[in-house]
Amino acid sequence: MVKARQVQRVVTRIDPWAMLRVALSFSLCVWLIVVVAGIVIWQAAVVTGSIGNIEDFLAQLLAESSFTIDGFRVLQGSVIAGFVIFVAGALFAVVTTVLFNLIASVFGGLRLTVVELETAVGADDA
Repeated sequence: MVKARQVQRVVTRIDPWAMLRVALSFSLCVWLIVVVAGIVIWQAAVVTGSIGNIEDFLAQLLAESSFTIDGFRVLQGSVIAGFVIFVAGALFAVVTTVLFNLIASVFGGLRLTVVELETAVGADDA
C-alpha cells in the first residue's frame, strides 16, 4: 500500500546555467514549430489563392498597377525575427532566474506544498 503525506518545500535558488539550457531548448522547439507552421500556412494560402487576392487588394489600395509579396523574403524575415526572439527569450529567462535568486535570498524563497508518496516497501510488507 502506498501512503501519501503533504509536505512543504521551499525553493531558494535556481541554477542560472540550468535555466539557460531549459530556456534554450524550449525556445528552440517553439521557434521550429512556428517556422514550420508558418511555411505550411503560407503554402495553404498560395494554393487557395489567398496570397493573390491580398496582392490584388494591396495594389488597388496603394493605387499601383501590381503588387507582389515575395514569399522567400517573408520567410527570411520571419526566421531572423524568430531567432532574435529565441535568443532574447533565453536571456530573459536567465536574468529572471538571477533576479529570483536575489529576491529569494532576501525574502526566503518560494514555498510549495506537494504530496509526497512513500514508495519504500518494508521488510515485513514484502
